Amino acid sequence: LTRCLYLEPVLCVDTTKEETLRPLTSGIMETGMDESGDYKRQVSNESLKDPQVQALSQQLKEWINDVLTDDHIVVKNLCEDLSDGQVLSALIEKLAGAKIEHKEVAQSIASQKAKLTEVLNQINYHLQVVDDGIKWNVDNIHNKYLISVLHLLVALARHYGIPRRLPSFVKIQVLQITKATQQTETITEQITGDEEREHYNFAARQQERDVFDTLFDSAPDKLNAVKGSLMAFANKQLSQINRGCSNIEEDFSNGVNLVVMMSLAEGYYVPMYSFSMEPEAYDHKLHNVTLALNLMQEAGIPRPKCTAESIVSRDLKSTLRVLYAIYSKYKHLVK
Repeated sequence: LTRCLYLEPVLCVDTTKEETLRPLTSGIMETGMDESGDYKRQVSNESLKDPQVQALSQQLKEWINDVLTDDHIVVKNLCEDLSDGQVLSALIEKLAGAKIEHKEVAQSIASQKAKLTEVLNQINYHLQVVDDGIKWNVDNIHNKYLISVLHLLVALARHYGIPRRLPSFVKIQVLQITKATQQTETITEQITGDEEREHYNFAARQQERDVFDTLFDSAPDKLNAVKGSLMAFANKQLSQINRGCSNIEEDFSNGVNLVVMMSLAEGYYVPMYSFSMEPEAYDHKLHNVTLALNLMQEAGIPRPKCTAESIVSRDLKSTLRVLYAIYSKYKHLVK
């Protein structure tokens, strides 16, 4: 059985492996085991043949290939081609603008897992998932465990948007074997929920216009006045600790001033170890901005229509949205 992963128009990485578990179904359904903890888990043959499971896998595969068209990457088998972290690295770089230093193709198992660890840390960070909400890990992805691969890709598709609605309420039957007793039972794993609603909500968020869309499109003459008002508010807050800002896109792109403004407005101290006061690397800036957005949510401020990545990229509209959200909550503090 031969599969090809196209990394460049003239480069084909050939991986030939002997199948030991079961034959593939349409080239997308090879699946390994989850051997973590006290159990061994494997997807049942019935679920591998389930049209809903196959449709979900096919849609996710097509989505990845569409996203990575310019990189000349073609995924033929989800579990196989994502197992070493190379495709996932390209995917999160494309979707989130992430910077992953480790780009060479890893050959040994140890180097593949090291690469995969770095990539999954980046993905988890951009998805802003907490430990309890993570349904994938390095070993399961590397072992080609279908359940974990699907959970990961569905989370990415929901977060960044996928053109077509995914199948709803996809469930997979899993054979679970207790290692100590070899007792076997069948459990059900829910992969997707009401994807029609998820798809609608994402589309609505993307299409929803706000005052800044109108400002940029219809009233650019008023833009400088809005920028000036928000800059004055920010400087008034930051002056309490002898900080200030003069360039609205640049001075908030590393997240420091946003974190400081939230701490001053809410009257608490943000420990120095929890963010970088002088970030140089992209990841450090992204961490700071993400922290600031989280602090805003904890303070009851509605999430602005922006991403942490757009702030770091100095997107003016996104930066104005964040500052206006803070201003709306704390304008009474400025006299």
